[in-house]
Parts: sequence; C-alpha cells; structure tokens
Amino acid sequence: MSKYKVILTVCEVKNISRAAELLNYTQSAVSQTIRKFEKDLGVRLFRRSKRGMELLPGTEEIAASLRIICQEEARIARIAEGLNHLEKGYIRIGTIQSISYHWLPDILKTFSERYPGIRFELTVDGFSGLKEKIQSGQLDCIFVSQYSVPDLPFIPLGTDELMLVLPAGHPLSEKISVLLEDIREENFILSSDGLDYETGKIFKSSHISPNIQYQLNEDFATLKMVEQGFGVTILPRLLLEQAPFRVCVRPFDAHYTRTLGVAWSDASNPAPAIRKFLDYISALPVGSGISPLHSWYSSSTDEKI
Repeated sequence: MSKYKVILTVCEVKNISRAAELLNYTQSAVSQTIRKFEKDLGVRLFRRSKRGMELLPGTEEIAASLRIICQEEARIARIAEGLNHLEKGYIRIGTIQSISYHWLPDILKTFSERYPGIRFELTVDGFSGLKEKIQSGQLDCIFVSQYSVPDLPFIPLGTDELMLVLPAGHPLSEKISVLLEDIREENFILSSDGLDYETGKIFKSSHISPNIQYQLNEDFATLKMVEQGFGVTILPRLLLEQAPFRVCVRPFDAHYTRTLGVAWSDASNPAPAIRKFLDYISALPVGSGISPLHSWYSSSTDEKI
C-alpha cells in the first residue's frame, strides 16, 4: 500500500480510525504516515474539526494530484499483472528485409491470434544494424541468419539459398547455374554489410576479391540497379521469389545455403511476453517458415554458410 493511497483515503473518509479500518492498518500507522508525508512535503495538510480530518485551505490541489497518482499506480499494477499473465505485452522485433516480406507476417499473425494483447514493433535493417540493436537492448529478438550472430542464442527455422542476380540478357543468363569464377570480373552491387557476412564468405572461400561498385541498404533498390545494368548482385532466394523486377536469377553450382531463424540476447532476462514468443518459435517445426530449399532448382551438392 502506497503512502499516497493512505493520505487520499483519509481525505475521502475524513477519519483516521475509519481509514485505518478500510486499509487494514492501525490508527497509529495511518497517523505516522500523515506526519511523515507532511514533514517531507513541508506543508500541513489536515486540521481536526467537528467534522473530522479536513484539508487545510489551499491543499485541495495536492489532494487532486494524489488522486491522479493513485489512479496511475493502479494502472501500472494492472499492466504488470497483465504482463505476468501474458494478457498484454510489447515485443520489439528486428528482421532482415527478405524475412519481413515473406514468412514473418504469417508467424506474427498466428501468434497474435493466440495472444491478442501483445503488441509488436518491427524494425527492418541489415545484419550489422540488427546485431548492434540487439546487443544494446533496443530490440528483444532478431530474425537473421545463424552465421551473422555466432555469439547469440539462436533458434533455427529453415534454410534459404543465395542466388546470383543478373541484368536481363546478360551472357551468363544462358547458363543453368554459374561458378564463382564466372563472375570474377563483374561489377557488383552489394548490401551495406558488404563482405562482412555470408556473401563475403562465398568470395573468401574461392580467394576472389569482387569489384564492388555500389553498396546499398535496401534490397529492392539493389534489384532496380541490376535491372538497369549497373552490375550484378547476390541476394537470397526468399527475397527474389516475388520481386517485381526484370532480372535474371541463377543459382551457383555449389548452391550456397544459409540457416535462418531468431536470435536474442542472453544478457538479460526476457519479459514474459518475449519468453512466450520464443517458446512459440521453438515449437515451430524447422522449415515451417521457409519453403523447402530448391523449389526452383535441384542439386545434390549444397554448401552451407
């Protein structure tokens, strides 16, 4: 019980013994609370009269403010109770662009149907930005590749394949699949992460230093530049399946795949809503979010990254 509730109850019933009874306090405890509050405030609030404990002139605004404080305290208590019982909650999710367009909305929709009181804030960014935000506490969980977060807890959800994207009519479009050696001399348009993650590992594994002409932080802008002939790029198949651009998409002979899923920080204790969301993700069958690998192409040799 807060001191504000004690003072406000005395204001309303105008009697210390009655207030003590309502609050299940002793009269001395109520009197002591009043004296301490007046001392801390530096102002006397009450005077005794035939009608009981009355507010002194000019203190009515203090009583009105106490009423607001008590209402807010009650609201905070209700919010906390809702969080503890998962009636309400707030989850800050980060995701790479390809996941945000495809299976993440379905996952959020199903979860929200079960827990309609939980709200989400969605941030779309590259690997570096998402990793920085999860480590600084700005996000609660992030949907990324496992390779990008080796130091964070991770729940795998499926695999995706990295594809070569060419302008329509490019000579390599005649091939069913391409070798890294085929694109050694091409001009590249890459994400703002550059060669920091899976794309960089592909080139490093073949000792190739790509000629990066442009770096963008938006995948559809990258595709538009490829469409207009600025160069070639490497993007996930998940993003390309419904991309509205006139480009040519080809797999690599090695079929470079990556594992996608959700990561979170193990430095803090997740709130109940976040724990429930992670439990829900954990219960999903692997591959439920992402369509099976090679829905476009088939191969018996895949290289995971």
